[in-house]
Amino acid sequence: MRRIIAVVALMAVASCGGDSGGGPAGEQLFASAVLGGQAGCVTCHSLDPDRVVVGPSLAGVGERAATRVPGQSAREYLPTSIVMPDSHAVDGFDSGRMPSNWGAVLTGAEISVLVDYLEDL
Repeated sequence: MRRIIAVVALMAVASCGGDSGGGPAGEQLFASAVLGGQAGCVTCHSLDPDRVVVGPSLAGVGERAATRVPGQSAREYLPTSIVMPDSHAVDGFDSGRMPSNWGAVLTGAEISVLVDYLEDL
């Protein structure tokens, strides 16, 4: 239940958009090798198209995210895929590999700037 509330809150924050932009803050979060004591995004995800490290490449993820769930924008999809990754496991990748506690590790603002950054990839 706590995770569902966190996802709803994150979706509300993310849907506000605003001028925060992922910019340097989102890029810095993505590029952190360690976040909250666990492997950060860049440790498992490449930004080179078709280059798989552990998880799928995130090159163009903003465009793909907008098509993953019918009726859901990338802005709605991405926070959920971060906080509840098993709910949006990508074909060909095992569920359970991506940490499922990002909602506790990252603040809503951090997830929002990360989503801003990913949307623009």
